Amino acid sequence: MPFRIRSAVFAFAMVSTVSVAFCTVTFCSVASAQNGAPAQALQHQPTSTAVVDMDYILDNHPSFNAQAEALKAEYQKTMEDFEARRKALQQEVEQLNTALSADSPEFKQKQESLVQRDSKMRLEAVNKEKELTEKRAKLMLDTYNQIVERVASAAQYYKYDMVVRYSRRQASQMNPKNPQTVMLGADREVIYFNPNFDLTDTIIAMLKRDIPAATPTAGGKVQQTATAPSIAPNANGPAGTLRK
Repeated sequence: MPFRIRSAVFAFAMVSTVSVAFCTVTFCSVASAQNGAPAQALQHQPTSTAVVDMDYILDNHPSFNAQAEALKAEYQKTMEDFEARRKALQQEVEQLNTALSADSPEFKQKQESLVQRDSKMRLEAVNKEKELTEKRAKLMLDTYNQIVERVASAAQYYKYDMVVRYSRRQASQMNPKNPQTVMLGADREVIYFNPNFDLTDTIIAMLKRDIPAATPTAGGKVQQTATAPSIAPNANGPAGTLRK
């Protein structure tokens, strides 16, 4: 939603809030008093909320970036191999056109073979691209679940009722010389929060504690040094410096 539209909605919400507050102070209070209901019954306990920067967590994840780079390298190598095969096949077609007459049975036989090989290669390329896309999606899903599990664990330990997502870049990179950054920053969901309630560094510390670092090797493969242990916090709570 553009910032202007958000501002209009915010102004309308403010008017509505003032109307509701006026009702609470006057008529609603009188009605409650007449019914014998205490005014305190209308009040609710505040919700304890923390924030996390998901993009920053991904950037500092112990294994995600290495695995993503390995998949990217595998994809590039696969596409290069298919391109080399395609060029080789094209050369065979050109040689066939110059070596044999188009009316000869041998020409038609070899032409049919080349067409079949070309179709098979294109299908292989499509299937391989789909396979690598699904691997990328699975990596994203697994990493997301790793993060969410640790966010839930830390929130339960520190007794937060809600954890919302925010972006450090949206506020820190606002530059009037780049209007797009200003619009992006002004449109951020979280306007203010207490820095003590930022779980980002705590979640990164938990991930690094629980998940082994991964480094790509030759051929785009990824090696991990150990099996990730349980996500549950230690006896001293989640890793990190956030105060309870």
